[in-house]
Amino acid sequence: MELVWDEVAYLYVVLRTLLVAGWLVAMAGFARLATMQPPGQRGTLAAATALLMLAALLSAHEGYYTFISNRHRPIHAWAWLWTGFDGLAPVFCMLLLRTLRQRDAALARLAALAVTDTLTGLPNRRGFQERAAPALLAARRRSGAAALLTFDLDRFKAINDGFGHAAGDVVLRGVATALASTLRAGDVSARFGGEEFVALLPDTSLAAAQEVAERLRTAIRASVPHPAGPDGVVTVSIGVAPVGEGEPEPALLAALAAADAALYRAKQAGRDRVEVAEPDGPAAMRPAA
Repeated sequence: MELVWDEVAYLYVVLRTLLVAGWLVAMAGFARLATMQPPGQRGTLAAATALLMLAALLSAHEGYYTFISNRHRPIHAWAWLWTGFDGLAPVFCMLLLRTLRQRDAALARLAALAVTDTLTGLPNRRGFQERAAPALLAARRRSGAAALLTFDLDRFKAINDGFGHAAGDVVLRGVATALASTLRAGDVSARFGGEEFVALLPDTSLAAAQEVAERLRTAIRASVPHPAGPDGVVTVSIGVAPVGEGEPEPALLAALAAADAALYRAKQAGRDRVEVAEPDGPAAMRPAA
């Protein structure tokens, strides 16, 4: 029911420059009111429709159409227009308010989807960027320490190639579950894409972050099967780096590059291991699968 009003409103926004726009809204409103009113009260429709037509025509000339898009004004405008018509004002205002709330809820869902990896439920790269900087600033106010992990799955391509992407999706969800069970509530994790994951550990020293990385590596190995792996389990290579001083965004980018370089060394050393970033180490290279 609410969506009908929403559609009528938007129809009016599109057509409001036409002389017939007000009458289109009025007729649509009349048709909808006819289905809402009990049979014994439909005698009020003539007066109600006349008022609706008048309001629509006024809106075409004086800009009252703002009630459609401005959340802060619609209820008062339409409550006044409908006053005295057998309680129609509360009915219409309630419908309009619920429509706006539905629209807000839909926008909130879209905003959440924009920062979420729908496969795993983890934040995506954009979501990580939005959450990591505030978490880092809060950590600096408390302890000043923070570390960053990057990891990806070893030989993940063999799963997709040999068993299909559906099997790969199952593995990725299993890794996300192990990641969530290993990290704390205040940590910020994300799937960056493909088989690449990242986690910011606020209030965590480099040594403590290395311990977290080892627990994560063990948890994934113990809980996620790999149909094409040498041992039948999924393994990960993890790079660990401290987050330095300075503005959050460049500090996080520098830590990410350092952790990626450590991840590359873990791959080169045989996979299924944790490597810590070297002070002033080389720039990160794309790790082998």
